[in-house]
Amino acid sequence: MKKFFKRILMGIGLLVVLGVILAMIDTGEDVDNNTGKASSGEKVGEAEEKPVEEKEKKEEKKIFKVGDKIDLNGLELTIESAQFVDASEFIPAEKGKVLQMNLNIVNNKDEKLFVDSTEFNLYDTDDNNLEPYYGLDTLDFSSDINAGKKAQGTLTFDVPESESYELIYEPTFSWTEEKVTWEIKVQ
Repeated sequence: MKKFFKRILMGIGLLVVLGVILAMIDTGEDVDNNTGKASSGEKVGEAEEKPVEEKEKKEEKKIFKVGDKIDLNGLELTIESAQFVDASEFIPAEKGKVLQMNLNIVNNKDEKLFVDSTEFNLYDTDDNNLEPYYGLDTLDFSSDINAGKKAQGTLTFDVPESESYELIYEPTFSWTEEKVTWEIKVQ
């Protein structure tokens, strides 16, 4: 008889635990053990509801220019210059021009970082993705950068002639979805 009641109590307990788990999954919210209230995922110290203007400002992306130093969580990026260069006589530029940008990177983190030209995407004024140009003797930037060290290199793209372009850097090996955007005006 004791085994019978023991199994019934275990079954009821299991159903209660399962119900709590399903309720948490169903609402998609975490419960704060200290207050018993659902957590919205905001960081400690943030206001519960931000004004609409603040939300809109946060959604606006900051656009940098050639020469701006950008700190992306300890990775300092600078596009030093952007100019049209001559295409190789053996590999003409399909879109008409070759745009080359000089890039400086400083790793201010405590760990080695990998940065590669494939993490940079260039777009024209019509938002078309532009392809890298591989006809020059030099290779575009690709390097492991040790903690506290610097590196320089180039980014080269096959582009139509334009006054400006949009360059976007999105780190491949990152836990965040941060990205950096530049307006590239050819000098």
